[in-house]
Amino acid sequence: MQSTQPIATAVSTGHSLQGAEVETALGHSRLVSVCETTNPDEAQAVLCGVYGPHALRVQDESTLALKLRGAEFARLHLGEVRYGTSTRMAMPRAHGHWVFSYLRQGEVWRSGDRELYGAGDAGVIAPDEVHGLEMSGDMELLNLRVADADMGSACRSLLGSDLAHPLRFADHCGAGGAPVAALLRVLGHLAATPAYPHAAAQRLETSLRDAALFELLLAWPNSYTRGLDAPAALPLSTRRARDYIHAHAADVPSVADIATAAGVGVRALARGFERHFGVSPQRYLQQYRLDRVREALRSAAPGVTVTAVAAEWGFWQLGSFAARYRERFGESPSQTLKN
Repeated sequence: MQSTQPIATAVSTGHSLQGAEVETALGHSRLVSVCETTNPDEAQAVLCGVYGPHALRVQDESTLALKLRGAEFARLHLGEVRYGTSTRMAMPRAHGHWVFSYLRQGEVWRSGDRELYGAGDAGVIAPDEVHGLEMSGDMELLNLRVADADMGSACRSLLGSDLAHPLRFADHCGAGGAPVAALLRVLGHLAATPAYPHAAAQRLETSLRDAALFELLLAWPNSYTRGLDAPAALPLSTRRARDYIHAHAADVPSVADIATAAGVGVRALARGFERHFGVSPQRYLQQYRLDRVREALRSAAPGVTVTAVAAEWGFWQLGSFAARYRERFGESPSQTLKN
């Protein structure tokens, strides 16, 4: 889909050059046509496939003209979308990913609070957000879909610790601000990166994805912004316990072993982890082991099995392991290995 209005006209003068550069990148990028349809059922099916469960209601079905361009990028999805008519969209249940959106033109209202988004604004839908959007007929969006697991992993990497509370981003960022500029940079850079036909291309895209998520975490107001500005120092005993877990995770040490290594009692150990990580030592250990399994599956060589990787990190009950893995990452271990 070719743009009908340059981004530069929808952002403030101070950002017009950047907007024009992003528009050029999107116009000559890896984005390809995903769907063009006037059929509401087909439109809903396509959107479900890209963004998760969708309920689509079109004000006038005779004027629907969905156009969607998109590209996959290391499990991210970059997309341009317009409906050509006034539309209501809802995600009726949790969908497992963040959707960052830049409103190129038109207007959007959140169904819950009727907050208005105008051209040049940006917003985000959380993985568990189920209320919908109402969109004007001339609306055009640029979207970035991010798996919740990938965003959580990026946040943990920046913090240097596990998440003590749920990650949340500000719903609405105004035109011309730093969050909007960061989203535009990320979209433009990723879209302009060629799809290299080399075996190492996946490593390149993974590193660019992580850098993009780091930028969004740093630029877009969120529930960890203050922690990223000034990470809280861990007490010595908690730091010793964390480091012991990291070094011996595959051996699945007991809580008593961890407490002994930290030089504190079991109760003091538990209080330290609840305060600084928001989870018990047992839960932290389990999450750390699951994270290492995920990393190993993502980088696994041909022929490596889920069973072998799980056993390497001390998961012997495969049914329980698979359930815990899906709970944490929103997909099965075999799906991670295939991707």
